[in-house]
Amino acid sequence: MDERRTELTFKKGDLLSKQGMFMSHIIYVRKGFVKLFVEKDGELVILSIAKPGTFIGIQALYGEPVFPFSAEAMTETEVCLKDIGVFRDLVLENAEFAKGVIELLNAFLMQSYKRMYALSTKQINSRFSELLMYLSSTFYESNPFKLTISRKEIASLISTSPESVSRLISEFKELGVISVNGQTIELLDFDKLEASCDCESLSL
Repeated sequence: MDERRTELTFKKGDLLSKQGMFMSHIIYVRKGFVKLFVEKDGELVILSIAKPGTFIGIQALYGEPVFPFSAEAMTETEVCLKDIGVFRDLVLENAEFAKGVIELLNAFLMQSYKRMYALSTKQINSRFSELLMYLSSTFYESNPFKLTISRKEIASLISTSPESVSRLISEFKELGVISVNGQTIELLDFDKLEASCDCESLSL
């Protein structure tokens, strides 16, 4: 597998894969963050954010040989393309490798269940609080941080409208939970943010 790999770098906004495109490789994210989304009738729905260490496309390893979603770099991103044929051969020949693939697929499935549960049970304020903490601790690894994703993308991640995101930012600012200076956001009251996250994680 190591011999038959290709290493590539993508800039922010570049497509790594397109929904419905023939899939010849599994994508491994080495550096950066990747937005996974589906499009239908002109609408875009973000499924999750792939972090470093994530395999993209492994869900379709034995299904229809096309990408089930699109993948777009949210930051400068480095990936390795792994030949899907080698992946399939190793699953048949190596029990430990097959066990690892099953564990990854199970983790993806549980992540989807948790996300659906959280989106259906959490109040919008709770979902927004958790997203703010995720952006600070994992995505930007900084507080304050400069927001580089659009309000439309934020809205898709927490299943609301861009208008509601603008309202939430204003409300959190008035409550003293965050401060906002242009595109820069600082989290001021972690206790209130954590208290708001009262059920299952969004599992981005």
